[in-house]
Amino acid sequence: GGGVLITPEGLLAVGFDGLYASVVGTLSDDRAVLFLYTLVYSNHKFLNYVLSKSEPDELLVPLLQLLYSSKHWQPNHQYMVLIVLLILSHDALYCANINTLTLPSVQAWFSDKTVGAITLGSLAVVILIRTIQANLRVQDAFLNSNCLAVLMNVAPHLSNIHPYA
Repeated sequence: GGGVLITPEGLLAVGFDGLYASVVGTLSDDRAVLFLYTLVYSNHKFLNYVLSKSEPDELLVPLLQLLYSSKHWQPNHQYMVLIVLLILSHDALYCANINTLTLPSVQAWFSDKTVGAITLGSLAVVILIRTIQANLRVQDAFLNSNCLAVLMNVAPHLSNIHPYA
């Protein structure tokens, strides 16, 4: 469930549904990204909950939007988004699943090129490669190696690849 309970031991228990919805709804705040990073990194039950969601676009699209617009942030914000993507990309089923979901349009925020309908996996590839290209000038090896690691995890599962990817 998504409610908040007090356990018999006096501990606060929060349901993953509500927690997930709150985090996804506030990802534009870097504290929410840090909280998401902490949850998926240190709480395997929450990570499994996220990986089992039948709508991976609910979380992945906002994370990709953040990475797309990341030139306005501090590098540690980019790192947190990339580490979350890296953790999610370790799951083969999740990687396969993002290639079956087609987004009708991302033009509201993706202005590099008109792409029309695109799979979530293709969009991830486009934004990760774009991030690497943007950071070649900065030569941030940590950021580029994490982008490449996510791409390597996703690559074996790519299908329905968009021509722009």
